[in-house]
Amino acid sequence: MKKMKLDELSNSIDSKRKSVNEKIININNRSSERKKRSRKRSHGEREALDQISISRWKKAIEKGTVRKISDRIWYYDY
Repeated sequence: MKKMKLDELSNSIDSKRKSVNEKIININNRSSERKKRSRKRSHGEREALDQISISRWKKAIEKGTVRKISDRIWYYDY
């Protein structure tokens, strides 16, 4: 085991603190980012998702959870 004086230890910590903090921040930011898709969706998959989203939108309008406030503003109550 290597022997160090307290001053040497604190100097070593201070010199490496900035780079270590940057690494920690980068690791934490990567985990919160959304992962990108690695493949394109097939034609059938796109059509199915379109049908699902259109039916959900129509259902929300019928329920009244989507309201048109003005020409460019809509309110969607989850």
